[in-house]
Amino acid sequence: MPKTIIIKKTSLPEFLPHGWKKEVAKTLGIHVNTVTNILKVGKGEKYEKIKRVAIEKWGKGKEKN
Repeated sequence: MPKTIIIKKTSLPEFLPHGWKKEVAKTLGIHVNTVTNILKVGKGEKYEKIKRVAIEKWGKGKEKN
């Protein structure tokens, strides 16, 4: 029987903490300037990785109304 993984819905806070790009760059093993350049492009595989790391570290759980 396959294992079911439940993923919590999360979103990024309105403002990320000071130095968040450096932390994400260290986690992914890339340069800080690479993070900045990828954010300017706003799409792609690495962009999704950056988003995923930021959500895991600083994400907030979405509340049900």
